[in-house]
Amino acid sequence: MSSTPDVRPRSTDVVVREAHATFDRVRLDPPFVISGRSLTSYTLAEVEVVVSDRAGRTATGRGHSVLSVPWAWPSATLDPNVRDAVMRSCVAAFASRAEGLGPADPIQIWRQLEAARTAVVAAVDGAGELPGLAAALALGAVDNAVHDAWSRAAGRPAFSMYHEEFLAEDLGWLDPALRGRYPGDFHGEPRRQLPVQHVVGVGDPLESGDRSTAGDPSRAGGEPSLRDWLRAEGIRHLKVKVGGLDPLEDAARIARVAAVAQSEVGEYTLAVDPNEGYPDAATTVLLAVELRRTAPWAAARLGYVEQPTPRALVPGRDAFSGVGVPVVIDEGYSDPGRLARLRADGWSGVVIKASKGQSSALVTHAYARAHDLFVTVQDLTCVAGAFAHSARLVTGLPLSSPHLEYNSRQYAPAGNRALGASHPALTRVAAGAVRHPLLDRPGLTQV
Repeated sequence: MSSTPDVRPRSTDVVVREAHATFDRVRLDPPFVISGRSLTSYTLAEVEVVVSDRAGRTATGRGHSVLSVPWAWPSATLDPNVRDAVMRSCVAAFASRAEGLGPADPIQIWRQLEAARTAVVAAVDGAGELPGLAAALALGAVDNAVHDAWSRAAGRPAFSMYHEEFLAEDLGWLDPALRGRYPGDFHGEPRRQLPVQHVVGVGDPLESGDRSTAGDPSRAGGEPSLRDWLRAEGIRHLKVKVGGLDPLEDAARIARVAAVAQSEVGEYTLAVDPNEGYPDAATTVLLAVELRRTAPWAAARLGYVEQPTPRALVPGRDAFSGVGVPVVIDEGYSDPGRLARLRADGWSGVVIKASKGQSSALVTHAYARAHDLFVTVQDLTCVAGAFAHSARLVTGLPLSSPHLEYNSRQYAPAGNRALGASHPALTRVAAGAVRHPLLDRPGLTQV
C-alpha cells in the first residue's frame, strides 16, 4: 500500500490522550463448534480512549473486539488460556501505543498502528507465534474506540464523517484507482430493517428431539431445533456450518437443512461455511457438484461459500470456478494490503468483521465495491457493544448479501440482555429481521 503526499489536516483530527483496556468473559451455552473446536467461552475486549481534537474539544470513546482464540489463533501446542492471555496483552499494548498518536483522523491513526504491528507484538511476552488474524482482533478494539471518540468529539455520527470534509487522505494509498475517493463514497442510505442470518452449527439439531444430527446427543433434548427457530422467528437466511471431513456427507447435511427451510418458510437463502475444513479447492468443487447432483433445489439457494480451505492455502486463480457461486475469504484475511491479490489468489470476495476494526471494514468495503468483489459482514458470536457495532456496519454498508449474522442469540443470549433492555427491536427477531434504532447521536453505533 503506497502513501500519498496529499494530506490535509482537519479540525476534527484527534490526539489520543488516554487509552485503557478491560476484558469480560462471555459464556456460550450451548457450545459453538468453530474451526473444528468446541467454543465454550471467549474474551470480549473493551477499550476506552480519551481524545482531543484540533478545535479543543474532548471526548471519550469505546470500542470492542471478540478475542476468539480457536478462530484467530489455532495451535496444537499452546494452551487456549495462554493464547487468550497473550491476545489480551496485545490489546493493552496497542492501546498504550495509541497514546500520543495524532492529531489525525482514525484511519490515519489505524495505519500508524498497523505499521507498528510487528514491533508492538514483538514486545509482548509469549506473542512470538501470534498470527496476523489474532493481532488484527487485538488492534480492532483500539481502532473502534478511536472512531467512536473522534465522532463524539465532533458531535456527529461516525458514519456521517467518512468523506473529504473530515478525512485528511483519500484512498489512493490503498489503490491508485481509488485516488480522490473516500470510504463514504461507497456507503448507501442506512437501512433500519436488517434481515437476520441464522447459523446452523455442525451439531445443531434440525428437528425437535432430533438426536441423530447433534454432535453431542446429550445436548439435543432441550435445545431448540432449526425448525423451532424458523417457526418462531421467520428467518430466511441460513449459514450452514459443515464438518469438512467428507464433502458428500456435508452435501447431504446441507440438503437436510434446506428441506427444513423449504417446508417451514418457503423462500430462503443458504451460505456454507466449512471453516477451513477442506484440504483444497477441488474438494470444495466436489461439494458443490454433489449438492447440484443430489439436491438441485437446494443448490439453487446457495449464495456463497465462506473460507472452505486452510487460511494459509493460496488456491490459485479460477480454482473455485466449478463451485458456481462466490467463494469468499475470511480467516485468511487480516491485511488490506492483500486485497489487490484476492482474485489472483482464487477468491471472489471477502468477509468483513467488526472485531477486525472499523478502519479495516471501511477500506475493505470500499475496495471490494470499487473492484466488483463479493463483500459481506459476518460476526464472531458478538454481544453487547460488539453486536451493536456489527449491526451498524450492516446498516450502513451496501453489501452483496445484506443480512446481519446474529448467532449470539443462539449461543450467548445472556450477553445481549442489557442491550435488549434499552433497544429490544435490535435484539429481538421478528418476521426474520431486527430493527436498528439509528438514533441521531454522535458515536460509532448510534444506539
